[in-house]
Amino acid sequence: MKKHMFLLMAACLCSIAAAAPLDCAEPPVFIRGVRPLAMGGAFVGLADDQNAIFYNPAGITQRRSGQLTIFELPINIGDDIFSFYNFYDKNRDNLENFDSLPHADKVSLLDEINTSITKYQPRIRLGFPNTGFLSGPGFLSWGIGIFSQADLSFKMNKSLIIPNISFLGNVDGIGTVPLAHRFDSLPFIPGKMSVGTTLKYIARARIAEYNKSILEFENFDPLLQMGMGMGLDFGAMYQPFDTLNIGLQVTDFGGTPIVFQRVESSKTNEAREASTGVIYPQWNVGTAYIPSKIYYWPGRSINTLNRLTLAADLRDILNTDEKLLDDTFWKKLHFGAEFRWSLLALRGGFNSGYPTFGAGINLFLLQLEYAFWGDELGRFAGQIPEWNHQLSISMRFGQNKGRAWGKSAMPAPAKTAKTTEPQIAESIKPVTPEQNQSPAPAEAAPTEVTPAEAAPADSAPAEKPATESAPPK
Repeated sequence: MKKHMFLLMAACLCSIAAAAPLDCAEPPVFIRGVRPLAMGGAFVGLADDQNAIFYNPAGITQRRSGQLTIFELPINIGDDIFSFYNFYDKNRDNLENFDSLPHADKVSLLDEINTSITKYQPRIRLGFPNTGFLSGPGFLSWGIGIFSQADLSFKMNKSLIIPNISFLGNVDGIGTVPLAHRFDSLPFIPGKMSVGTTLKYIARARIAEYNKSILEFENFDPLLQMGMGMGLDFGAMYQPFDTLNIGLQVTDFGGTPIVFQRVESSKTNEAREASTGVIYPQWNVGTAYIPSKIYYWPGRSINTLNRLTLAADLRDILNTDEKLLDDTFWKKLHFGAEFRWSLLALRGGFNSGYPTFGAGINLFLLQLEYAFWGDELGRFAGQIPEWNHQLSISMRFGQNKGRAWGKSAMPAPAKTAKTTEPQIAESIKPVTPEQNQSPAPAEAAPTEVTPAEAAPADSAPAEKPATESAPPK
């Protein structure tokens, strides 16, 4: 039912914009951070750093101070690109001179392409230097961010005569403004809650060239179609107690239309008509938990010092084409963990059934991070895996000021029996006259008051004469 409503809204937008065909499968504009990727993609319930802008804007209320990202440069390369490059490097001359090859060589090359190379879908994602700012705690948490990402892929298709290739890609520029507010007390239920939204402006350039023969490469002029749109994301985060978060995120609320302009090739006179694509909403839920102890035996545990974070997400839970409680369940499930120790962070998890792992080093202003993970390109987990590597280098102030709801990694408690300075001060605190007064017994005999005892309570105790403390000779 929701899908039909979104289609109706998209159709209305198309008629208003007087656009031509409606594209019902526009890919979402989503910057996947290296930290969430290494944790299996589970971040809706955690969302305590710059990734909250895309995973859950309500999470920015967790910041204990501001965060300034001077730049972040992520590079993402799929495993298939290495396999494809090895094939191309080995057969470069034959591919470039395919038309003049002997018939037997043509058949051999086509057979290799059809049986093995068509399984690959080489992909590369590049993030141009991203920058942003998140505010510290306050009545209204806010931020601003400018992001860009190129997502390019190509694939060799099966062919009986001449090899052909399909090119697909999007280059996105996104301006974002996240806003959030935190309620420290709630009626009827315990805990705290935050709500937030991300306003985003999208500029997209897309390329879609299908079944291009390798003989056409000499005059190949890909059409880059430009589009623009605006959208809204919403998020909420509930904290029943200090170590548990429960998050909800709605991306592209109501559908985000991207209006593309008409474009025409100057070489081939090929054209792409104006159109409107729609990015459909996704409803995602997640949780994050910071255990203080891990019990490995009844009565025996390991103190985590709040350095361990566990997280789990269910994504796109209201998609009627891929129902949650169906064979697509494992594709929607994401869970992972992070352990921080000094400057190092270790991460791992499962993304749609595929293992993930990664690490990060925080050198104060400079951060280096790596993630390896698998994506599912098919309908259900285990159908069409895509393995990826992502490396990120960034320069950022306030990197570690956003552990879930202020639960920062804590140093080990000091194992000492020495009395602390506050305890010493408490033990020598002067006694006030009110505290010194006590009812005297009725038959008590009068006692002689020394000058030291008669001193005012707020003055320092009188020092006893040396003769009182000296031993008799």
